[in-house]
Amino acid sequence: MARTRARGRAVTRFLSDAQSPPVSVVINTLNRAELLNDAITGVMQLDYPHVELVVVNGPSTDNSEDVLARWQGRIKHLRCDVPNLSVSRNVGIEGAAGEIVAFLDDDAVPHPHWLRYLARSFADPSIGGVGGFTVDNTGVRWQVRKTVCDRFGNAFFPADSFDERVLNWPGTPLYPSLLGTNSSFRMAALRDIGGFDHTFAYLLDETDVCLRLVDGGWNVVYEPAAMIFHQFAASHIRSSTRKAKTLYPSVVSKTYFINHHGRADGYGKVAQALETYRSELLRSNAWLEEHGEISTHHRQALDSDVEAGTEAGIEASSRALLERKTRGDMAANPAPDPFLASTMARPLRVVLVSQGLPPDNEAGIARWTMLLAEGLRDAGVAVHIITRARDLPSRRFRDGIWFHQITAVGEDADALAATYRVPRSGVADWMAGVMREIDFLKTFGVDLVSFPIWDLEALPVLDDPDVASVLSLHTSYKLARPFKREWTSRIIYGRSFVEPMIEAERSALARAPHILANSRAVIDQIESEYGVTLGERARIVPHGTPDILDLLGVKLEDKLARQRSGEPLRVLFAGRFEPRKGYDLALKVAAHLRGDAQVHFDFAGANPDAALLDRIKADFGIDPAREAGIRFHGEVDRSALEQLYFAADIVMMPSRFESFGLVAIEAMSAANPVLALATGGLTEVIEDGVSGYLFANEDAFVNGAVQRLRALAGDRAALGRLAESSHRAFSARFSDTIMARDVAEYYRSILATSGGDDD
Repeated sequence: MARTRARGRAVTRFLSDAQSPPVSVVINTLNRAELLNDAITGVMQLDYPHVELVVVNGPSTDNSEDVLARWQGRIKHLRCDVPNLSVSRNVGIEGAAGEIVAFLDDDAVPHPHWLRYLARSFADPSIGGVGGFTVDNTGVRWQVRKTVCDRFGNAFFPADSFDERVLNWPGTPLYPSLLGTNSSFRMAALRDIGGFDHTFAYLLDETDVCLRLVDGGWNVVYEPAAMIFHQFAASHIRSSTRKAKTLYPSVVSKTYFINHHGRADGYGKVAQALETYRSELLRSNAWLEEHGEISTHHRQALDSDVEAGTEAGIEASSRALLERKTRGDMAANPAPDPFLASTMARPLRVVLVSQGLPPDNEAGIARWTMLLAEGLRDAGVAVHIITRARDLPSRRFRDGIWFHQITAVGEDADALAATYRVPRSGVADWMAGVMREIDFLKTFGVDLVSFPIWDLEALPVLDDPDVASVLSLHTSYKLARPFKREWTSRIIYGRSFVEPMIEAERSALARAPHILANSRAVIDQIESEYGVTLGERARIVPHGTPDILDLLGVKLEDKLARQRSGEPLRVLFAGRFEPRKGYDLALKVAAHLRGDAQVHFDFAGANPDAALLDRIKADFGIDPAREAGIRFHGEVDRSALEQLYFAADIVMMPSRFESFGLVAIEAMSAANPVLALATGGLTEVIEDGVSGYLFANEDAFVNGAVQRLRALAGDRAALGRLAESSHRAFSARFSDTIMARDVAEYYRSILATSGGDDD
């Protein structure tokens, strides 16, 4: 019965793989293509040994069929020609071959252990249905936990401690009612009651099933740990703000339910329940109009839906009474297509930590984290990113990646500050929030946490026996300090914040079991500055980035043709206007070539204030407002930067220190040779004479860059050869696919040697 995890993780009691019954997960979808792929991906990441996925597409008019085509051969793809949820659910059941059928909405994603928790309840042969707890679209609040309903379809929400098993007896006035997006049923039980009743096109379809199961002698129970994350997206019935577009299907369902199941309490109570329901809807419609939530026309349409739906529901229930209907409308299918097991093994599950992410933050760590996450996802890794919330905390599964947007918390921050000797404000409080989220993620079966040296965001994970940890090397406080004048000028800040952070970095570097570096240079620099030896603990995987030419849908020849046309040479500097990035050296080069009609300069990445503009004019003789051949673009978004890379012919990167040099490979991906100082990781990225030119010192850079630019402006054939060889070097070594592949291999090797795989 037990399934265990290595590395000291707590034991969770599950059925063994051999005892786990085959489960068919059914997703019923209608015009939700933008969310459907995530729902499918979530199922494919389930940690369950015997699961097939059945997707029933209604009469969708969007590109849902294109989404489903991507999964051909791995899912059962069925169709339903009417927008009726119960009909669609029955199509799914009829096509399912599992002993258990579990339902998931197309705007929901399961916890990886969802089926593990549901399945263990089915070990009891009396159980006909099991449901879990559902989280709402914030990812942090409950939408529904335990629900019981009466025979008029009214819902009540008892405490989590309430034992719903006492309600499981035929004729019960109250019974457990499962939420459709987090419900599962024994196939034999569904066949016993005839599946879903097609009258319930929307609303109360699963409530009707639960009631008929209980009346038929089956038990329906809750498994609180079986968790679903539900987006509650817009549909043909409701808007994204949960306002009804139409009430007709739901009124038909509720009216039918009251008449069909409530008559045991007498027709007087049925009539009273119908009138109460109708009056509540009409009052609600009036309130929405009075408060400007809906228009008068919308209110009138909803009121008409109430009247028409009530009439249709009464007619349907009268017909069911005459026919003595007690079963659903599922067609018998004794021989569905064979069980189509998912071929996806339990994925490696990784947490990446970064306070910022694009598009809000395009800085080095933020962009690297996002690119790595996307590449790992495409390589079959389950990825979670813990990042800082812009406003309220949330958890969302988007484009195949879990995003955990959290806030810093005071809990445990004092203890962490004392234990790890880091500043309380801004570091320990954020660290506490990160560690709290990691504790939650342990329920997902997380294997490994990777966090950056900057701010040591998940430092306590080094001491956590439940997960493997990787410290990724980027610019650190100690490496950045020589270029941060304000750190040395503010003595109290330096002593109270910067110096403790440097000592904490030194301690982390000395004991981190696994270290991910982007270059040999950063390892050498770290070892020299901190007096530590990283040795075999460190693995070098160069940064990678997407091919900008591919992103823009252009070919290398398009760029080469433009260069041959005789247009002025375009030279780009992309980076912050700070000494470490060498913006002043780039300006010196521009000043030397000012007035040369064959060379134009673009500066992007910072919005110079008035004081800086004055200094540029005074120090370099450049007036940004008047120089025709020198343009300051200020801060630009990613799409604008990509256009600048494509428009450029040469990129200058005179950084005084770069642990790697992400700008260099971005430039190369757009077929730009790079002019750079031979410092840090740049010497491992740029091959002199192939992907650009390296210069030994600052004077050599300024003089050499001026000479190279003049020469290339007059020799477009040489420029074209450099452009081709630069892009070729990028493709061979620095694509995002190569980076993700190599990092995933490193992570897997860590788990293989540390016993982190499943037993």
